[in-house]
Amino acid sequence: MADIKTVMAHGRIVWTVGNLFKGEGKTMYGTKQPKLDVAGKQATEYGFGLAIPKSDLADVSKGSKGEVWAAMHEEAFTLFPSHQIPPGFSMKKKDGDTDIDDKGVPYSKREGYAGCIIITCKTEIPIKYFIYENGQNFLVESGIKCGDYVSVQLAIKAHPAIGQGKAGLYINPMAVRLIAPGKEIINIPSADAIFGMTAPAMPQNYIAPVQPVGFIVPQAPVQPHYAPAPAVQPHYGVVPPAHQPQQFPGMPPVPQFPGL
Repeated sequence: MADIKTVMAHGRIVWTVGNLFKGEGKTMYGTKQPKLDVAGKQATEYGFGLAIPKSDLADVSKGSKGEVWAAMHEEAFTLFPSHQIPPGFSMKKKDGDTDIDDKGVPYSKREGYAGCIIITCKTEIPIKYFIYENGQNFLVESGIKCGDYVSVQLAIKAHPAIGQGKAGLYINPMAVRLIAPGKEIINIPSADAIFGMTAPAMPQNYIAPVQPVGFIVPQAPVQPHYAPAPAVQPHYGVVPPAHQPQQFPGMPPVPQFPGL
């Protein structure tokens, strides 16, 4: 194990392998068939994509944020002493500005990718997660999500082509500590990644439906409007009947004076 490089990396989690803490069943490269462990059960894989700003990778000196970039290339050079890494070698990274996915959609459209190198960090060993509080590192099983900023202890090792796989790097996350919470990233493909970016093709012999003549489009029922009854304005020119002088048989009529 002494020849495995161990380095600290700092970035943002932008995708996960299943549940961040529980992982998901691992499949064989190229076949998608379940990969079995020594007990004959499907192995579990854990991991995530770590987006590291390109500006942080400019300084690759020991102890810097870009040290992981130097470690990845140094490991690759153990297989290619000429320092000429062939295009087919799996460096386990994506360029968030220039690379595109298998649907032709630029990675830059995804949350957290632009301006970053995204490193694939995977392992079959459960990852230890920590949160730092009150001067101590606490081991946790929740409280960190896709979209958060973290520090990651990585074990990096180059490997030649294995079976149907190609030569590349193992980049295994061993421990993760939360730096700061970030905007949550829902770990599902975007609509562009699922459907592509071209307009859908209409079905063959498709005929648009025609609205029949005289057809009345149903409308939402109109709620009745109950207007308040108008207020009765007093008429100050007429004395109410209860206060008018009484008329008795044989008496002359009492004269009325409008306006009084």
